Amino acid sequence: MKSAGNDIVALRTVNKQRTGQFRFYSKILSVSEQVLYHQPGPAMIPFVNYVWLLWSVKESVYKYLKRSIPDLLFSPTSIGIQNIEIPTTSWKNVSGSCIQWEDSGNREEFYRGKVIYGSHIFYFRSKISEDWIATAVNNDEHFNNVCWGIQSTDDASSFHQSKAVRTLLLNKLHAFFPGDLQVKKSPVGYPVIVKGKQEQPIPVSLSHDDLFVAYSFAINSLQKNC
Repeated sequence: MKSAGNDIVALRTVNKQRTGQFRFYSKILSVSEQVLYHQPGPAMIPFVNYVWLLWSVKESVYKYLKRSIPDLLFSPTSIGIQNIEIPTTSWKNVSGSCIQWEDSGNREEFYRGKVIYGSHIFYFRSKISEDWIATAVNNDEHFNNVCWGIQSTDDASSFHQSKAVRTLLLNKLHAFFPGDLQVKKSPVGYPVIVKGKQEQPIPVSLSHDDLFVAYSFAINSLQKNC
């Protein structure tokens, strides 16, 4: 299954008090994930960030699966995070993937982990900055053919965010695929890439929250040019 999934959470819009309430976070975290937080590694993450980190992973998995399971409903507690590795190395050292964002500083470190939904196994890469939590998922733990980009904007309106994330994605796609590409929406709601009238076999995922937008997409290894 070739697909893509990503998500971004703007931390300044998060209600920290509500996030810390059991009746809220229990709708996101399964019992085993609540226990996982008390392990030495995850316990280093502030609990509010932990909740939204797992949310971003689960949302990314949902987007990834939606292409092959169109009637899939989002049920966070049914998507199980198995482990979380505290960042000790860069994305480039972990895989050959493309990353693109502004103002990441020198902290090129990523959380990693494994996710299970039914018979499906996924792997995630997540970054927690001061302003946002962003995640990309893949069914290959090496992420060799995944590109991922994040950018800030100056307008949080839905129209502007939608336009900004599509522009960011298309600018990156043009490094791999020539011609006039457009981003359309499938009848189910996930984004598709179209050239002329023909849909292209390029799975993409888009996300935005507050002043931040993000994309991810999968490419064939022969097309790679990072």
